[in-house]
Amino acid sequence: MKLQIPELRKPGKGTFTTTAEAVREWIENLPLTNIDKTVTLLEGALDEINSYAIPDSERLDSLEQFARPVAHIKYSLRKKYLGRPIPVKDSALAYADKSIDICLRMANGYKILALILEQTGKAGPQMAMAIHRAIRYYSEILISNYQTYAQYPDGMWGDVHALYALADKHGMATQAITDITTQHEVTATIEDIYKQILLLSLACPYRLRQNEIRQVYDLLTQWAPYSKLLDSGDEDMSGFIACQQGSDDPPAYKALRQTDRADSPCKFLSTRDMADPINATLSQYRSSQQHIGLPEEKTLQRLLMSWGVMPKRRFTRHRQDNEVRLLLGLNNIHEVIAEPVNSAETAGDSDDHTIRDSEYLRDPTFEQSTTFNVDWLTGLDTNGNGPITDAAQNKAHPGSVITTPDKSPVETWKVQDISAGGYSLLRDTDKTSGAQVGELVAINTDAEKDENSWHLGVIRWMKSTRHRELELGIQMLAPGAKAICADIDNEQSSVENKMNGILLPEIKTLNQPATLLLPSLPFRVGCTTTLQQDKSEERIKLTQQLENTGRFAQFLFAQTE
Repeated sequence: MKLQIPELRKPGKGTFTTTAEAVREWIENLPLTNIDKTVTLLEGALDEINSYAIPDSERLDSLEQFARPVAHIKYSLRKKYLGRPIPVKDSALAYADKSIDICLRMANGYKILALILEQTGKAGPQMAMAIHRAIRYYSEILISNYQTYAQYPDGMWGDVHALYALADKHGMATQAITDITTQHEVTATIEDIYKQILLLSLACPYRLRQNEIRQVYDLLTQWAPYSKLLDSGDEDMSGFIACQQGSDDPPAYKALRQTDRADSPCKFLSTRDMADPINATLSQYRSSQQHIGLPEEKTLQRLLMSWGVMPKRRFTRHRQDNEVRLLLGLNNIHEVIAEPVNSAETAGDSDDHTIRDSEYLRDPTFEQSTTFNVDWLTGLDTNGNGPITDAAQNKAHPGSVITTPDKSPVETWKVQDISAGGYSLLRDTDKTSGAQVGELVAINTDAEKDENSWHLGVIRWMKSTRHRELELGIQMLAPGAKAICADIDNEQSSVENKMNGILLPEIKTLNQPATLLLPSLPFRVGCTTTLQQDKSEERIKLTQQLENTGRFAQFLFAQTE
């Protein structure tokens, strides 16, 4: 194992007192309403505890008492950096770093205890608890990085794997332990929390919206126990997930990972028994109107597939080195295509599209088989979905996150590569972006020649690099679009109630019908809607929702009398 203990020293005079009563009194006097001061005090105290040679029981008791104030601080800091423009910068970045640093200090404290107990031959309940807590705090570090779309620090996965291996070595991986690091105390085994973070990593969290990442992790509390960790054997392990325990690598599909290295033991994760509990959650979603704490149904379906099917790339990537303009948001796109530049010259040509089939994906629904790409850094083959938000009023339902930066909706990005399915873009300036996973975008690839040549797509993943640059993966939807206005037919219908929408054209060669892009609320399947195009109106019925990203919803529709 690569786990190491720092050189410990004896406490001196005037240092932090680690006796149970002294720690309890010190914590009671923390100024919890002053977040910055409390963070500074907690960091200083944990640094001292982690550098002292103190009795094992005293170390464990001190760390356990820190769990409550650390949980409070994590929650308070989370509100200061989630929902901010990406990549996270300035004060928001400082708060995210503080949240990660304090969890790292807690993880290091428990890791030190586990290794001391290992070296002194005291494998028992204290070691099991120390390993359990360390993995949990490492999980929080990974989640914080996922939620800010940032690269997690080196060494995270190496320590997580090694800690589980230590528990497995002493036969304590399946021992039930009360978890005090969560909002509500639950009982979980070391193996379960290890599988929980493995499965979150496999869910491609950089494709999820910020609040969905936490929702999926919480759901895995119920689902992870149904997966199994196995040693290599004679049984068929095709499709299994490999966890190289001597490496610093996240889990990966067995077919993509070399697993026969003699210096690196490997565990295999089987997800074959997870289908039933996930399908039970899907049934609950469909039968209930209360979806608090649950991601969108399409996200749940995609998770089920991502844990069971090895991703495959459908389109070849081609490196590019040019700039594009990116227009963000349904309303902004509606405004541009409704009032095109040189409109007098382009009037009457809106239906005359030259569609190159190879450049556009089939409409991203789950009506056809869908494949998923594990190499999310350089391409885009999957569907992401988000929580339902009130796009019309720009308000979010509880738990959702909406960012509305005060900046131009048009941004300049560099093209990293392009495929038939979409683009991988890079923004290497100091400016933040208004981009969000699930946001509708329009791309102009040659602004100087044609200001009206906007191609519609949707952001499927985003990631902040180590140098605070931002990468996006965009899936193309359609080569053309019409601006429309729509409202739901009722007694209150009026011009003021009409909302902006976009009509995507039918692509007969791809067997792709015309669809509507509308605000997430209030439109729903089954409602009758009045559509206004140019100066004409027609009544339609929304027949099927293809997806809802939280930023827009896509519907099939049919004309009505």
